[in-house]
Amino acid sequence: MKQIILSIFTILFITSCIGTKRFTGFVDPKFQYKQISQTRDNITIDLTGLENTNGTIKSTKVKSQFVPAILYWQWNNTIKCEVNPTIVGQSFEEYFLQYSDSLSVQDKLQGRKIELKVEKIPSSFVYTHRGNSIIFIIAYTVNELEAIFPQEQDIVVSYKLTQDGSVLKEGKLTASNKSQPLKNVWKSTKKFTWLYIDQFKQKNKTMTKEIVEKLITEI
Repeated sequence: MKQIILSIFTILFITSCIGTKRFTGFVDPKFQYKQISQTRDNITIDLTGLENTNGTIKSTKVKSQFVPAILYWQWNNTIKCEVNPTIVGQSFEEYFLQYSDSLSVQDKLQGRKIELKVEKIPSSFVYTHRGNSIIFIIAYTVNELEAIFPQEQDIVVSYKLTQDGSVLKEGKLTASNKSQPLKNVWKSTKKFTWLYIDQFKQKNKTMTKEIVEKLITEI
């Protein structure tokens, strides 16, 4: 009997759900508004095409299920986290200007100007913790998955190449989001979430470089 009670308390600890408020608390410190101090005379980046939502982070409960039977327990906790797209757009602007310098976009322009408008950008992901447990008389088994899944969101940027106020060329550039789900193996939920966000930011940086490289071939 004591073994069963111990098993139940252990499973309760494993299955304790992360709420939207707590998950938002994990994510919020990693995304803050930025003031872009550097500019380029012949490069302008417009972020007004991105939705500027109220607040920094919005976490929504997608699914919450907990089934405690006598010998079988099942749970599923899924949260969709949406970052204010404008904040992610500010990071795009910062990365773009960095790559425009390192890849010599200024030399390629030769006095012309480029106007960019960010239309879409990856800004959300889904956290899930689900599993099941079977309780035996002297032991128990647990099968669980804690993971974060990216959403299918690409970076889409339209551009205009101008000279002396006249439009020379315009088009649209896309960098595909090929991020993969990340499974938590041994970290706490907080540190695991931070690890995913670091990878999320690095992937957006890589996609921004792809946009710059595609732009160079267009102009």
